[in-house]
Amino acid sequence: MDLGDLLGPLGWTVQVAAAFAIAFFARTVFSREGKTFAGVARASAVIALLAVLGAAWVVHPAAGMLLGFFGSRAFGNWRPAQPGLTAALLAAVVFMALGAGWLVYPLFFMGLAWAVSGGFGQRERAPQAEAAQLPELPAQVPGVSLAKSAPDDRLNGYVQDARLPADARAQLAALNIRTREALDLLRGQGQEGSEAGYLTRAVREEYAPNAVEAYLKLPRTLADSAPLQDGKTGRALLVEQLELLLGGVQEVLNSALQSGGQELLTHGRFLRDRFAKPTLDLGADLRVPVEIKSR
Repeated sequence: MDLGDLLGPLGWTVQVAAAFAIAFFARTVFSREGKTFAGVARASAVIALLAVLGAAWVVHPAAGMLLGFFGSRAFGNWRPAQPGLTAALLAAVVFMALGAGWLVYPLFFMGLAWAVSGGFGQRERAPQAEAAQLPELPAQVPGVSLAKSAPDDRLNGYVQDARLPADARAQLAALNIRTREALDLLRGQGQEGSEAGYLTRAVREEYAPNAVEAYLKLPRTLADSAPLQDGKTGRALLVEQLELLLGGVQEVLNSALQSGGQELLTHGRFLRDRFAKPTLDLGADLRVPVEIKSR
């Protein structure tokens, strides 16, 4: 294709479409669709088609993204992403045939590093390693039964989600315990329908899950490194928001403690008034009358 053809209406259309295709390719491979064969194959096919139509440059940034995709998905527990990785390997071959021949070298060394680090062996060891990294929860907390958690408990499920940072999972484990304890205390005091009860349920069912879901929507390769606001990464913002929620639930617990404490103090005063015996004034009992003689 000569320069005249490239600058024609169709040529410009292809170039603009290629720019959008790169964004579509990045969004696909670094999202949940990146774990599926169909998702990666569809995004790669768009790149290949536009390269054939005249936007030959488009295979180069796409090939670079494939390297990032392999780095984020192939190491560790790669079983969930195996279909997407297979499609990515086929896409790499196509991209190299369309002009990104340089991809063979970094791909070769990445494959070598993958084999040296365990390769197929990581497929079996990864679940045990992830389980060892999860924060351990006590089997029983006074007033809270963790064993009776509902099967669709979102907060408890996030504690086991390996996509989340370890410090965030530890905070979620603490939220899981404290919100249950607060709800049990409020229920025992007859304040389940109070503002404190509403706030605690909102933290457990809405505020904390929404913060986690917002974090999980970030690209995996950038969530913990790219600054989003005031130099803070997605990971730092998630930890900060969960810390705020922990503080709010702790205030509910403190208020419930004071309320229960007042009831206990009132009951104690009643018992003292009802059953305590008056103390004897020993000094008065031991006084000896003095006889004063008149002169």
